[in-house]
Amino acid sequence: MSESANHDIYFVPGLHRGLRVLEILGAAKTPMSLSEIARAMDLSRSSAFRLVYTLRQMEFLKDGEQKNTYTLGAKVLNLGFAYLSNQPITTIARPLLAKLRDTTGVSTHLSVLEGHNVLYLGSHQARTGFVSNMVTGTRVEAYATAIGWCLLSGKSDAELAAFCKGLDMPPITKHTPTSFQTLKARVDQMRTDGFVVSHGFREPGGSSIAVPVWDQVGKVVACVNLSGPDSGFDFDKLKSFYLPETKATALRISRELGYEGSN
Repeated sequence: MSESANHDIYFVPGLHRGLRVLEILGAAKTPMSLSEIARAMDLSRSSAFRLVYTLRQMEFLKDGEQKNTYTLGAKVLNLGFAYLSNQPITTIARPLLAKLRDTTGVSTHLSVLEGHNVLYLGSHQARTGFVSNMVTGTRVEAYATAIGWCLLSGKSDAELAAFCKGLDMPPITKHTPTSFQTLKARVDQMRTDGFVVSHGFREPGGSSIAVPVWDQVGKVVACVNLSGPDSGFDFDKLKSFYLPETKATALRISRELGYEGSN
């Protein structure tokens, strides 16, 4: 949303600070003390206390395991799942992803691009022991994943360059792009092939297939992903079975969104 000319009148600083507390705790790997929250927000301890107290009363925060620490409460989770469930594409994709999971025996996912991250909107875990460690609500760096390259294929070269500007791209595996040029090469290959097959690109011993989902104007809006440990795949059937089934599912979702192309 663009900033209004009346920004100073419309903007509510107290609400902003309260939401920042949730963002900071959400990004933290462990519960935080009141002093740590105050320092992170550059606020006095008394100001931070009022914010934490209010959020605690509303159950958006809860006490951490250690005394006088705080972490996110169930209300935040409820809001997150309400957001995910209200995305129309999730309703369309849910039965199709479940069918793909049952057909292939491999975990299936629906993801979208959110800022610099891949956000998993839906996850259907394999019914066998060969499950994926990605679940609904998971976020991973887009530059470092096959799903991210799939989603970024909808951007122009200029948009991809803007995406990379100022972005820290540390290597996660030897396959990880660490610059605009190497990421563009991955994205260009996705554009040429129409899919990405990953063997240990994100994690050793894991494989996946990523195929884009298009909307009514032919824009890449999501990605269907088949993923799991290598032991869950029959690699002799990769191109004859897993890939065609994944592509067919992505196309069915695209058709439901109004896509009329021939991909």
